[in-house]
Amino acid sequence: MQNVFFALLNRLRSTARWSGMVLTQSENVAEHTFGVALFAHALAIIDRDVYGQNVDLGEVVAAALLHDASEAILTDVIAPVKKYNPEVEAAFKTLENLAEQQLLKTLPRELTQTYEALFTSRSPEVHRYVHAADKLDALCKCKLELRRGNQEFAIAAQQIGEAVEEFAQGMPSVRYFLDTFMPAFDHSIDEYRYLQ
Repeated sequence: MQNVFFALLNRLRSTARWSGMVLTQSENVAEHTFGVALFAHALAIIDRDVYGQNVDLGEVVAAALLHDASEAILTDVIAPVKKYNPEVEAAFKTLENLAEQQLLKTLPRELTQTYEALFTSRSPEVHRYVHAADKLDALCKCKLELRRGNQEFAIAAQQIGEAVEEFAQGMPSVRYFLDTFMPAFDHSIDEYRYLQ
């Protein structure tokens, strides 16, 4: 098989997110992945620099960059569908694992082990950073759409906001991020100029 691993991942920029939702600004999986990597890195740095924890920043960022890699094959499926019931959620997890295995088969043999570890050996701590960052990025998208008057995102914003609050209860870095950085996401670019 050809070495198409990175060509497939590069196609995430053509994989739309939020299917079934009316958007004022489209978003693709590559854009979302950037947000997740940015926020996961920030959470890890906050834990390291503010709370004195020992965090492997490289592992966190690598996991964030690959957290939706399976969508290069499966496309994006919205959470209410993926999590419709435990059986559907388990089936989607199986599909995601199969897609990741298919992706790994497109790598040269000498790189497979390293990338396989990034897909399968994520520690619970790294997974928490990525999952919290995933929710933070989704919340930022909801805030953007609501600020533009798109009430299509009102319920998603509420549900995702509640999920982020749950993370904040167990992760001080999420609470710090919410208190320190999240208020700025409620402002327009013109307002940023006057916040100095």
